[in-house]
Formats: sequence, structure tokens, C-alpha cells
Amino acid sequence: MKPSNQLINSSLRYFLEVARTGSISEASSRLNVATSAISRQIASLEESLGSPLFERRPRGMILSAAGELLVAHTRKLSLETDRVISEIQALEGLHRGHVIITCTEGFAMGFLPKTIYQFRRKYQGIHFHLDVRSPQDVTRSIKNGDADIGLTFSFSPTEDILVAHRQPAPTYVVVPVNHPLADRQQLTLAQLQPYPLALPYQDTTVRQIFDICCSQQQLVFEPVLISNYMAALNHFSILGGAISLSGELSVRTMIDEQQLRIIPLRDRGMNVRNVEVQTLMGRTLPKAVHAFLQFLIEALPQSEQITPV
Repeated sequence: MKPSNQLINSSLRYFLEVARTGSISEASSRLNVATSAISRQIASLEESLGSPLFERRPRGMILSAAGELLVAHTRKLSLETDRVISEIQALEGLHRGHVIITCTEGFAMGFLPKTIYQFRRKYQGIHFHLDVRSPQDVTRSIKNGDADIGLTFSFSPTEDILVAHRQPAPTYVVVPVNHPLADRQQLTLAQLQPYPLALPYQDTTVRQIFDICCSQQQLVFEPVLISNYMAALNHFSILGGAISLSGELSVRTMIDEQQLRIIPLRDRGMNVRNVEVQTLMGRTLPKAVHAFLQFLIEALPQSEQITPV
């Protein structure tokens, strides 16, 4: 249980869990509280506020307009309470604290574990939770208050999200070291057509911009492997099964170990992504979270801009 949950009254805690799960029975299971108790607390809240907080539907509970407002307030209250508790526990410095990070898979493969390790060498009392999600779910986790810091790829601003840092994230062709393209300085999508290609699922930003650019150029590819697991795509490329597409951070360890090489793509539109470090707009971060946020931003390598054709 989060520390703040011990200081927020039961009716708000039950309400927030029903809003999160969309079901009183699911909230009951997660909280280990009887469904009747949860129903009574929500009914009491609605009576006090003079407004229904949910629309009761056969397949679950949907927040009303009033419920949406109360969710936003309760989440901010919980986050602010966590911050105060964290500050009280760490009055003498960064001796204690907890940081929840959510990110897309590529960042979790090498960059974030290394960054967390380096930070904890200085501040061993700080503990971390790392949650890997899709780009959309990373941002959603920050908006919902489920994580402190989000690291993801983005195309455009999102409401209620504070972008603490943004930098370009070029897309590269990933090839094994002995591939015929390995010595090329730059490539275009058209030049990839003679070679087997492995691609991620369509919920990734790399795949989305790839599909758009191919459509614009009327290029047709038939991937030999499609996966929602980036590590599988990378290993397939190392074995020589196919070339793939990635940002530099996702494959940095394999580049350092001389298992893979990356080549810039010059196609207009393939380099519109940005790396974003996200936090919740209007939230005052606990000391440990703020310290790691600054450490993380400084650890991010600056990507080179690629001139498009």
C-alpha cells in the first residue's frame, strides 16, 4: 500500500479503486474489502456531493462528469500526500525514498537499469519500481498518478503532462556487423527493400512512422518477423535473420558489444519522434524523484539531427 493511502479516508480510496478498475467486484478483490462496504462508501460520497459519480452499466462502472473531477482531485491529493511523507522521511537528505518509473521497452533494455544503478551508487536508500508499457500507456500512467516519471517517445504534446525534457529521437536501421549494409553512412527506406525486415507491432512509434512513410512513398514491405518484444527483434538481427529499425538507446549495449551496427535513415518523416521525460502537470515532486529526474536528464545522450532527403 502506498503511504498516502493510509492517510486518505476509506471512501476516497474505495472510489479511486472502482474508478481504476471499472468494477466494484474487482475493486473488492484488490482491496480485500467486501463489495457491500465499497458500495456503501460510494453511495455516501454521492449523497454528500449531491451528484452521481458513476454511470452503472451492465458491464461495469463508468465515471460521470462529477466522477472525473473527483478522480483528478483524489489522485493529486494522493501524490501530494506521498510527497509530504517522503519529505518527512528524508529530512536529513536523500537517505530514503521511492521512485516509480514507467517507460517503453527500449529504455528498459540497457539505459534505465544502468542509470538507476549509477544513481543508487550515490543514494543507496532510494528504491525504484520500473514498469514497461506502450508509449500511450506510459503517458496514461503519468496522468493517472500511477508513476512519478515517464520515459517515452512522442509526436505531440499531451494535456496534463509536463515535459521535463524533450530531444529528437532519430530512427536507425539496425544490422548485424557482417551485413552488406553495415558500412553504409546513411540509407533510405527504398534501399532496404532487397533485404529481410523485422518490425515491431503497430502500437510503437517506430512502426507508426515507418507505415506512414512507406505509404507516402508507395513502398511495400513484407516483414519476415513481427513482434511486440524488442529484444526478440534485436536478437533476430544479431543472428542475421533480418534488419530492423530502432532508436539508438534501445540497442546501445549491443552496439558497444559489437553485435549490431546502426545506420541513419534520411527519409523525410522517419525522424519526427522525440524522446520525452514526462511528469504530471502541477505536481510538486518528492525530493528523491526530483533528484533522479535531473540525474536521468543529464544521462540522456544528445541525438544527432539527420538531414532528410
